[in-house]
Amino acid sequence: MAIPSFDTGRRQQQSINPRILVLEIRDRACVEDPPIGWVIVEREEVYKRDPSGKICEASIRLSYQRITTRASSFENGHGEFNGSYSSHFNAVSLTSSSMSNGSVYLSLPELNGQRIGTYLMNVIVEWVQQWPDASVNSIQLLSGQARGDNKARRNRFYEQFGLIFDYHDSAQREGSSRPMLVQGLSVVETWQENIFEHRMFGYLAEQLSEAESAQLKLGTLNHAFADLLAKQKKAEARPLRWAVRRLYGQHSGAVIAGGALAIFASLLWFKMG
Repeated sequence: MAIPSFDTGRRQQQSINPRILVLEIRDRACVEDPPIGWVIVEREEVYKRDPSGKICEASIRLSYQRITTRASSFENGHGEFNGSYSSHFNAVSLTSSSMSNGSVYLSLPELNGQRIGTYLMNVIVEWVQQWPDASVNSIQLLSGQARGDNKARRNRFYEQFGLIFDYHDSAQREGSSRPMLVQGLSVVETWQENIFEHRMFGYLAEQLSEAESAQLKLGTLNHAFADLLAKQKKAEARPLRWAVRRLYGQHSGAVIAGGALAIFASLLWFKMG
């Protein structure tokens, strides 16, 4: 049996999503360039059932953490997105584990605008589609949540999932999403253009392969360096012989041609004499 956190497949006719994934992030403007970041995402789902076995409460939590060697990035490179369902209210929340209203915030400042928030919210939207007839709790947008151009990007972020807002001011700084059912939400797949999912085992295997390849290259370079060092020591021990050999190696063609020409001239002189 595979390690549960990394497992994927089917159990009892139910598909299983891997609990942990690694996201390869590429610049959306230069997808062909090397990755600009790696983010690990852990998915946790909790279900409560009534005596008949029907789901009465459920929640999902997506914890994310940027993989980096810099301590400064670690402090601002983690957070979580949450969603929930209640059969009592026949409603879902796209932003909370406790059915409250609210909004989400992505704490990855160096990777802003790279669709990571879209990826995480889309996972929650797909999850709540288990209850298509449930209502969607209102999402509240506040003026302090975004500034300048980020405000318009924040609004588009939610609107791409099918949410419609009634804004409280002409600048659209604040607003509330209108009532709707889960079945009216839209799945968004634009993140697939620059974000690539990796199973944890696949990611680790790739890192080990790259480390082994680097180790082999390092061994080759060390061998070449040792060879050059040995030659240098020989040259330092007998500098005159080294200089003559090096000069001959660089001009051996000219030396051979000159010698052949000298021999030819000598034979010609001998015959004429």
